[in-house]
Amino acid sequence: MEKNKIAIICIAAIVTIAIGAYLSGTMDSVGSDEEGTIDVLFAAGFSKVGPELISEFNKKYPNIKVNPKYGGSGELFATLETQKKGDVFLPADYKYMEDAMNNNYIANDTVKNITKNVPVIIVEKGNPKNITSLKDLAKDGVKVGIGEKNGPAIGKVTAIILEKNNLSSAVEKNVVVTTTTVNQLLTYLITGQIDATIIWEDMTSWQEGEGKIEVIEIPADENEVSTVPVGITTFAKDKDASQKFQEFITSDEGKAVWEKWGFEI
Repeated sequence: MEKNKIAIICIAAIVTIAIGAYLSGTMDSVGSDEEGTIDVLFAAGFSKVGPELISEFNKKYPNIKVNPKYGGSGELFATLETQKKGDVFLPADYKYMEDAMNNNYIANDTVKNITKNVPVIIVEKGNPKNITSLKDLAKDGVKVGIGEKNGPAIGKVTAIILEKNNLSSAVEKNVVVTTTTVNQLLTYLITGQIDATIIWEDMTSWQEGEGKIEVIEIPADENEVSTVPVGITTFAKDKDASQKFQEFITSDEGKAVWEKWGFEI
């Protein structure tokens, strides 16, 4: 009889442990039950990495809804300036974050650097205009597309690159289109409307350009690499959820997603 009692107690203990382990695993798979809604202002060049960052974040926080807005960094800054809207700001170049901080649109102590944006030249597959360097963008007969100088981050950075290499005037005569987002530059190139442009290196792995483009790297001493920051706005409506999103995309787990999409960490 005593042995039966001991056996029953042991079985009960094992069942209790098993149930506890199961429930714990279930809770882990479901993630946090914390709720919230945040608006994230993503630079247009992050339109591929952004959805995956949100998807991975929601595995941990399924009840925090992330509303992304993609646009040129200049356009996003204008949203902060004129509408005072947005919880998390993620421009493609630190200059826009600096401007936001100087205007008190961003809580300075929340700003973190995540990754780098490296400019490269892209041309049509086969490189029919034989473009091998920045100076070739000034060759006769080459149709060039660039981002607007005061619009997307790529436009601002391109202007700096051309100026530091004394090519601003020479290339300007070949510019047939300027754009408000970096994504448009890739579209113009792969549809044959321009011969060359400067975009971010990570974008060269996008499916849209697969088999349609060739990449010409810009030497380090001629280039202008951008730092990609993230910060929480001073008018964020859900600071706690915003902080959790920022912490995730700057964590090792988040950085793995950035690296997957071709960003340098």
